[in-house]
Amino acid sequence: MFNKEFFESHDIIPAFMPVDLSTTTNAGDRINLQSYDRCIFVLMASIGTAGDDPVISAQQHDAASSGNSKALDFTRIRHKVGATDIDAVGQFTLLKQSAAASLDTATIDGAENEILIAIEVLAENLDSENGYTFVSFNVADVGANSQVGAGFYILQGADYVNEVKQSALA
Repeated sequence: MFNKEFFESHDIIPAFMPVDLSTTTNAGDRINLQSYDRCIFVLMASIGTAGDDPVISAQQHDAASSGNSKALDFTRIRHKVGATDIDAVGQFTLLKQSAAASLDTATIDGAENEILIAIEVLAENLDSENGYTFVSFNVADVGANSQVGAGFYILQGADYVNEVKQSALA
C-alpha cells in the first residue's frame, strides 16, 4: 500500500441514487467481485408507512448485464433503526437469519423508522466455477406510500492495491 488510505484497498459505488422506493423495484447496479474479497450493500431509508417495509434481495450474475442470474444467500445483517434520530444510534445491531437471498425489514419495523442496513457477502460464496462473479442487491417496491431510500456498495479487499482502483462495474 502506498499511504494505507482507505481507497487504496476499498471502493464505494452507488447501487441506486436516492429515490422514492414506492415507484418500482429498485435494481442495484451489478458489481464485479473478481478483484475484491467482499461486498457490503448499504441501504439508507427514511420513515415510510406501516406495512410498507423494504424487502432487500441479493443476486449473483455471470455478466455485467443480461446473462444468467440466480439467488445469493446471506445470513448476517447489521442495522441501525431509529424512529426519528438514527444519527443517535451508536452501534449496529446484528441480526442473524437462516440462509436466504432476501430480508423483509418488517422484522425490524423498516417502514416505521429511519433505517441503515448493511449486508455483507463474500466473493468466495459466489458460484465462480460457473462464471458468477457479479453481485447486485435490489429493493422491491414498498407499496403505494412514499419512502425515500438510497443504496450503495462498499468493496473491500482489493487484489490490486493502488492509488487509483480498477472499475468494479465491468
